Amino acid sequence: MVGVSVNMDIKIKEELMEAARIIIRANGGDLQSTHFVDTPDRFLRMFEDELSPNGTIVEALEGMVVEESYDQMVVVRDIPIRSFCPHHLLPWFGRAAVGYIPQGSMVGLSKITRAVSAAGRGLKIQEQVTDEIVKAMDEVLNPLGSMCVIEATHLCTLMRGVKSEAQKFTTSTNSGVFRDQPETRAEFMMLFNRGQGMSW
Repeated sequence: MVGVSVNMDIKIKEELMEAARIIIRANGGDLQSTHFVDTPDRFLRMFEDELSPNGTIVEALEGMVVEESYDQMVVVRDIPIRSFCPHHLLPWFGRAAVGYIPQGSMVGLSKITRAVSAAGRGLKIQEQVTDEIVKAMDEVLNPLGSMCVIEATHLCTLMRGVKSEAQKFTTSTNSGVFRDQPETRAEFMMLFNRGQGMSW
């Protein structure tokens, strides 16, 4: 994972604050202005909150695994997800849906939300996050199969390149019965699309 520990050393903290000062000075800003005087510190705190790892996806899921199972698909939809594009250092954000079919072990639904949050931290492309979520679900729960779909807006396409405000990007990864059985995958997508897709 790209990023640094929340307990980053003093030297890295100062370098991050200096990076903010350089950007301000490069744009003609006065570092003593009330608008900018606290910006380096706010930038550092934003970096720690949004980019630095705060536990792994697997650790988030392992927090509440129960040894029981039901013969049904479990889907959690409309999970907020945000990350930063490694190509432009700009945010991307959207919603995720995660589903699995248990095989002896289940996880508390809130832990899936925590896992999605952990997956997004750092500098990552959307495809990577989608893939990492499914791999973690499979590692922790060993389900019959799992699936993740993410629909997101990327500021790099709004501000750079094509400069399109309307575009959303959808990625999906699946394993087990979701990959091998089209009807299982179709059931997940029906639940995913219920209510005209992701709600915002």
